[in-house]
Amino acid sequence: MGIEPISHGQVHTFQIAIPDSQKQEISLKRRQVLEDSLTEYKTNLVPVIVRHTEAYSEEEEYEVVYGADWCFVAKELDIERLWVWVFDMSDEQATATKAEMEQLAGVSLSDQKIELEQPKQVTENGAETETIDMENLLDKKLQPLHSQLNQLLSKPASSAGNSFEGKLSDIENTISHLTSTVDRLAEAVQKLIEPPANFAPTAAKITPKAAKIDLQLATQEDVDRALKEVGATDNQRKAAWKAIEYWKASTQGLNWRNLEKSARGKEGKIKGFADKTYDKLKEVADISV
Repeated sequence: MGIEPISHGQVHTFQIAIPDSQKQEISLKRRQVLEDSLTEYKTNLVPVIVRHTEAYSEEEEYEVVYGADWCFVAKELDIERLWVWVFDMSDEQATATKAEMEQLAGVSLSDQKIELEQPKQVTENGAETETIDMENLLDKKLQPLHSQLNQLLSKPASSAGNSFEGKLSDIENTISHLTSTVDRLAEAVQKLIEPPANFAPTAAKITPKAAKIDLQLATQEDVDRALKEVGATDNQRKAAWKAIEYWKASTQGLNWRNLEKSARGKEGKIKGFADKTYDKLKEVADISV
């Protein structure tokens, strides 16, 4: 799989899987900070980093690389969507990205004077090691910046010595700094997963697109063959056919709007039929009226 360019936006929280390696205990103080922020803004102010995956359920299209605590608390609070940076990266690249993010966030154990919780972990040979809650430290470092912005926004217009124009300039400068920081983080992560200088990609083989099938007339074999050509898995192909059969038998009829309901889990939910399968089906098929 080639390296895909970075994208940024919101995804459904249920689409993000949390790997077992990142399911760690969150301190009470850290949890309270996350709960307060998510409850107030209904989403995360700091985007998390995720990567595409097929290692989990059909609905879980992304795996969190950095920001697992945000995802964990958001799932508990039923937060609908989260802001994410999306990459395609290998396990090695994901590990390097997480380490690089911690460094870019200003985390340096040698020059920090903050007392950290260091839970004990037991290795295979029975030795005890100490781990650092890096996300908690990152939140502590960002907290003053959040507080500064909140103070600027909450000051009354009549405060002595500060004109409205001056306050507006301060706010703009703070927001500009935040935007610049996020851009630098994104640029650094992108560099981590760029191919080496001597990497010579092979020329893509261009093949003509097959004609779309009509779902009103197509057999299961037709649908299975068409979806296989665009890389759908066995489970995705079986789920797609079940969704087609469901809406053909329904009084509402088979159309894209009803298939989307199944994909979103709103009505006629079919196990294994979600956004990714719906998109692949739309890529290879039409529905005649």
